[in-house]
Amino acid sequence: MAEPEERNPEEIGAADPTPSYVPAPVSRRIWAWMGVGYAFLAMVLITYWIATSTFLSGITGIMLFPLLAALCAQGIHNFLLCRRGERPGNPALLLVTALLMGAVALGALILGVIQLLGALGG
Repeated sequence: MAEPEERNPEEIGAADPTPSYVPAPVSRRIWAWMGVGYAFLAMVLITYWIATSTFLSGITGIMLFPLLAALCAQGIHNFLLCRRGERPGNPALLLVTALLMGAVALGALILGVIQLLGALGG
């Protein structure tokens, strides 16, 4: 049986027609994780509805949290890009906006948990 011919690794990469892996940009990953959060919330709400035959009410803050958290993460990412010079804008203003959005997200989550406990009778 003939031995396979050894090839130079540089030749293998040049002859390989498949492109190398390029990860998604951070912005797309942020919004994808927001979608995962909403998918999880939808699953929980549908499971609750099937188990109890009633809709869960008073969860506005919990339903807003994934969106507000994604906006906060996007703002922090924009701040970092601006600080490195890859994006125009005022870094201080972007940071203040991101932190404000984070505070609103945390407040919405706390309000949502309080509303949820009230709706469940706890």
